[in-house]
Amino acid sequence: MSERSEPSTTAPKARLLTGDRPTGPLHLGHLLGSLQSRVAMQDSHECFLIVADLHTLTTRPERERIAELPRNVRAIVLDLLSVGIDPSKSTIYLQSGVPAVYDLAILLQMLIPASHLRSLASIAQMAKIAGVDDERMSLGLLGYPVLQAADILMARAQLIPVGGDNLAHVEIAREVAQLFNEMYADVFPLPEGQASRVPMLPGIGPDGPAASKMSKSAGNTINLGDPAEVVAQKLRTLSGSRLRAFIDALFDDPAQAEAMSAEHRAGQLSDAAAHEQLIQATEALLAPLRERRAAFEADDGLIEEILVDGTIRAREVAYATLQQVREAMGLEPLWKGLIDVAERRALARKKPY
Repeated sequence: MSERSEPSTTAPKARLLTGDRPTGPLHLGHLLGSLQSRVAMQDSHECFLIVADLHTLTTRPERERIAELPRNVRAIVLDLLSVGIDPSKSTIYLQSGVPAVYDLAILLQMLIPASHLRSLASIAQMAKIAGVDDERMSLGLLGYPVLQAADILMARAQLIPVGGDNLAHVEIAREVAQLFNEMYADVFPLPEGQASRVPMLPGIGPDGPAASKMSKSAGNTINLGDPAEVVAQKLRTLSGSRLRAFIDALFDDPAQAEAMSAEHRAGQLSDAAAHEQLIQATEALLAPLRERRAAFEADDGLIEEILVDGTIRAREVAYATLQQVREAMGLEPLWKGLIDVAERRALARKKPY
């Protein structure tokens, strides 16, 4: 007689979701702002990581831009693997490969006032970087946070690690989830945004009033795959408050960072001397990543396999959520009711006299 197994008492892991637009390779701002947190939480959370190609269409809908996606998607996944993301612990998936998210986004659009979206500074900043004025802003760009909400809610994610400028988008997702639960049924957990220790890293270049955050779209980045000499060259362009922001971000010891920044403000630490210390600290972070990236890149077909496996997993989760949403709203009963009547009518016509 076989022994009866005891039921598992292990609590399910909380679900985490975040992602990146494949508009170019990931950079140092991503590493300090989100990637390190993702790696640290892989064992404690069930992680869903989006390669958000649909989001690129909000500012890059041109055919030639879409043609760049295969290269950029591959680069994003290589960067994720190089920093320590483990596909056996994290689901890495292609956003456009999960059509249920499009359906969910349309349903969620009905619940959020357009005025909430127009007031978001992040949307205005994205439009500015893309060279899009108010007259030419697409509905897709305005609704960017709603599609993000669909990404978050389709996975029923509880924790969303983001850069500081995206916390407002998580609040939109939370607002939509709360409203849906109140109107229909308790389907969604309320997501919580989590900003990193470095919510924003400024872009490379000299200091000045035009200083902005490090951004793939702005082209002011230190990419994770940049060669050492390119990284050093870019770091040597920093001055003033930008230079001190890098000191604060790259030195984990707050006392050391504060002392260096104070010395720099007082003129006791020259730009050149600060640059050399930053170069050493940055290389300590990036050198192991380059080595791992090269190993993953040499494994032919690995990236594609990881994305396909992850996207199939994400589809399963997304369609289960969409089914719950349709049931709660009454859309699925509507459709099933029509089918039932049509089936009865078809059967009745086939009955003999």
